[in-house]
Amino acid sequence: MIKHILTIIKNERKHNIGLWIELFIVSVFLWYIVDDVYVTLYNYNRPLGFDIEHTYIMHLGRLSEESNEYIQDIAVETGVSYLHTALERIAQNPMIEAASISQNSSPHIGSSNSFPLYRDTVHTRYPILSRVVTPGFFKVFRYKSVNGSTDELVQALKRGELVLSANVANELFEADESPVGKQVSFSESDSTDLYRVGAISDIVRYDNFSNWDYYFAQPMDNDFLERFTGEWVGSLEFCVRVKPEQDHDFIRRFREDMTQQLRIGNYYLRDIQSIPASKTAFQKDDVNDLKIRLFVVLFLLVNIFLGVTGIFWFRTQHRCSEIGLRISLGDTSKQVLMKYYAEGLLLLTAAIIPSMIVIYILGTQEILNYYLMKFTFSRYIIGFAITYILLAVMIILGIWFPARKAVKVSPADALRDE
Repeated sequence: MIKHILTIIKNERKHNIGLWIELFIVSVFLWYIVDDVYVTLYNYNRPLGFDIEHTYIMHLGRLSEESNEYIQDIAVETGVSYLHTALERIAQNPMIEAASISQNSSPHIGSSNSFPLYRDTVHTRYPILSRVVTPGFFKVFRYKSVNGSTDELVQALKRGELVLSANVANELFEADESPVGKQVSFSESDSTDLYRVGAISDIVRYDNFSNWDYYFAQPMDNDFLERFTGEWVGSLEFCVRVKPEQDHDFIRRFREDMTQQLRIGNYYLRDIQSIPASKTAFQKDDVNDLKIRLFVVLFLLVNIFLGVTGIFWFRTQHRCSEIGLRISLGDTSKQVLMKYYAEGLLLLTAAIIPSMIVIYILGTQEILNYYLMKFTFSRYIIGFAITYILLAVMIILGIWFPARKAVKVSPADALRDE
């Protein structure tokens, strides 16, 4: 049957060349659409590496010097002790499972710090996210080490050591070399201020819409906290994980319990926010943009569907007498339909092959979306598999609807028309 169909395609090459060109152009365009949607949705649904369910972020405020309750001349060391006291009181609240202090490190806040890391003359290709945190941060957001342990990360910070994400460790160290116990620095020329690597974390992403997943964490010591004992205290993030059974009307209940307890020195509890709610607000524009893109893609798919299906519909409609003639010569309805399906799919296959070459060239030249996902063989093949299936469905529908009527035409009528 295939040989017979190839002969028909060859004999009708003048009519098929236009159809082949159209399928070639449509397949390239459709692959680009499919690839863009696939990469975006795949990146959006990749694990973030942390858990924000039942988490909240709090900030302390500092009384104005004009306030009657303002205390003059509080020593910096005393201010640091007040911050530690605030964290202890928050952690001891019966509603709280874990608590931490961080700076520009909690998720979905829209700001971050980043630095390069060096190991002798080897350095990371790009600046990486800096997480300056107390050990409880890993418990609040349930970070995991490459061994699946949160406590491993907690203990590393308690020892004053750094935590590197796995991809950072892979850049700085050989594949067969354990980074734990080795030393890194923040400057190529700085050989005195070295930091010991204490643990390797699993991959942690910045958010659902980026591919930024390089990070390191360093312990928040008293020297660091001294910078924030004054008017910048509001920059510190007091993050908490609430026990699941206590996570109802938490903000109001916590304020009632803790407002007085967190009135320490010149500090007071300024605000509390749900981190999941912050994520919704932080990613609102990105989510809306994604919805618009998906709507545009759906619109384009409908137009491609109507175009391809319409062409094969029109083409099959004008071959009704041929279909009837085949049946009158002994073919069954099923055999006739299968021949036309096979002809359409062979034309599609002939158009897909050169389009694969074009897409491969575009991909290797990094013209496609390269930031969110590298142009890998799996990405290449998945895009074409989806493209081929979509076009095949369109072609089969375009053939099936008019052909199913044509096969019902009596052989006598078909011979008379012929």
